[in-house]
Amino acid sequence: MSGRARKLVFALAALALIFGGAEAVLRLAGFSYQPIPERIWLGRLQGGIPTAEVVFDRLVPGLFTRDALLFWKPVAGKPPFNRAGLRADFELPAVRPRDEFRVLTLGDSCTFLGEPLPWPEVLQRRLAGRGQRVRVLNAGVPAYSSLQGRRLLESRLQELAPDVVTVYFGWNDHWRATVKPDAEFPVRHEGVVTAQSLLSRTRLYQGLHYLLKGRGQRQESNARVPPFDAAADLSAAAVRQPLRVPLEQFEDNLRAMVATARGGGARVVLITAPTMLRPDNVPEYLLAHGFVARGGEPVDVLHARYAAAVRRVARQTGAALVDAAADFAAMEDEGRSLMRADGIHLTASGIERMAALVAAALPAAQSSGGVSRPAASSSR
Repeated sequence: MSGRARKLVFALAALALIFGGAEAVLRLAGFSYQPIPERIWLGRLQGGIPTAEVVFDRLVPGLFTRDALLFWKPVAGKPPFNRAGLRADFELPAVRPRDEFRVLTLGDSCTFLGEPLPWPEVLQRRLAGRGQRVRVLNAGVPAYSSLQGRRLLESRLQELAPDVVTVYFGWNDHWRATVKPDAEFPVRHEGVVTAQSLLSRTRLYQGLHYLLKGRGQRQESNARVPPFDAAADLSAAAVRQPLRVPLEQFEDNLRAMVATARGGGARVVLITAPTMLRPDNVPEYLLAHGFVARGGEPVDVLHARYAAAVRRVARQTGAALVDAAADFAAMEDEGRSLMRADGIHLTASGIERMAALVAAALPAAQSSGGVSRPAASSSR
């Protein structure tokens, strides 16, 4: 070995000892800092890609990770997610059983969340009560838009092998983007995202991040747990921001999901999002984050346009439709007992109603232009 090569080896060894020693000291000291803030901001850039505003991530940190295609996704294997990254307390078998009827539910927090259970789990119980061997796969992810649902379906349809796909989006699509629309963010190289995720697990990286950014933001972050300070209200400025998924793109995404599902042998159920949201009862966190623009188009009018788009795509494609928005509004109390105080998410009664509506629509979905599926298919 030449003298120059020997010096290089010693230099690299010294660097490894320094960095390894620093990592060991930080771990022994119990240091840990989450480089992705506990409050992840929708549309704000984090490492070059948009992130989600997931309030409950404060309570259960680390549920989501960066993704080159989907922007963020569940951490597979971390409860409540199974190893397939679905909200479930079961794992998928390596080979799908021949007699299993499988429903994949795409959506946002309205599909992911629910007390005592999300509506897909209630749907599972209803279908199982018919004596059918059924598996409902909850692929709802908080803050997802229809673009993310479309990409998830296109990338995982063959793996998950559903007979029916339910599509329940709309809310996050018409929130204001705090940077730019979802479709304008480039798909990043998976290797870059993976390397960044691996680095973020090291205490040395976390420590450097803390010194450079964390200390200055720590007090502000802790102080901005809802309800938010009115001084931080971004809704007035939001009127100048585009929607995350403009209406035309929303319709294109719905049509693409119908076509993709059918191409893979699955039928589709499109769902309109029910609401009790009005201009005078918009939750403060939506205004504070700038998701809803103060002085812009009334949120109920905007939401109605997106619900109308779901109905329009169902008519045009022949997909089955669960018009939950109209159904809830036709209730004697106009759906108040079915919706939580935020006017967006479902109460326990609303969850039961949604599951009943979807269960009733499945026979129609099974006869609406799908392709027959092989008796068994492999699944990861």
